[in-house]
Amino acid sequence: MRIKSALKISVSKSLYLSTRFHGKVVVTRGTRIRLARGARIELAPGAVLRLGMRHPLGTPLSLQIRRAGRLTIHGETLISSGTRILINDNAHLEIGDQTFIHYDGVITCWTHITIGTECGISWNVNILDGNGHDLTVGGKQRPKARGVQIGDRVWLGTGATIVSATIGDGSVVGAASMVSAKVPSKVLVKGNPATVVREDVLFEGHHFDDGKSESGS
Repeated sequence: MRIKSALKISVSKSLYLSTRFHGKVVVTRGTRIRLARGARIELAPGAVLRLGMRHPLGTPLSLQIRRAGRLTIHGETLISSGTRILINDNAHLEIGDQTFIHYDGVITCWTHITIGTECGISWNVNILDGNGHDLTVGGKQRPKARGVQIGDRVWLGTGATIVSATIGDGSVVGAASMVSAKVPSKVLVKGNPATVVREDVLFEGHHFDDGKSESGS
């Protein structure tokens, strides 16, 4: 089983990125990576970034970091196949230790997105910190982006959309929910727009299990 997994790794991409960014980056074959001038991956001491892993149904992972954009990894992070990540010019995406991003998700970072430690992000989740366009409402111009902050041990259910929101530690976002405001810690939110349906809820955190876990509701 270990030999079979090793054969799926792109040795050349893994070595190149690990050497260039002074850390450990493991890249599955077929993963598409585009780095503009000044784009960088920042790996904390001992951090490991695994790109394109786990799921046989996902299309190849796509990671695009535009000019002077940054992807910071604070521990061991696994991003599954099919996920599409865009980090805009001068933008910053941070991901914490033991956080897992399931297949076919989309992360669009215009300014700053922070995802905490031990988070579980299910399949088809969409995270973005703004619409990237000029918008005027009631004669007042809205910012193109306002950032996203996802706390530690947060679970985002299948098909959830997170737009310019803050989600407190330990909270759970139900499947297909739309979150565009502040979510307290340790609650369950559901719906469009998402509202609190239960309190005193705690997602205990995600831990890697050698690629065998496929839960995601």
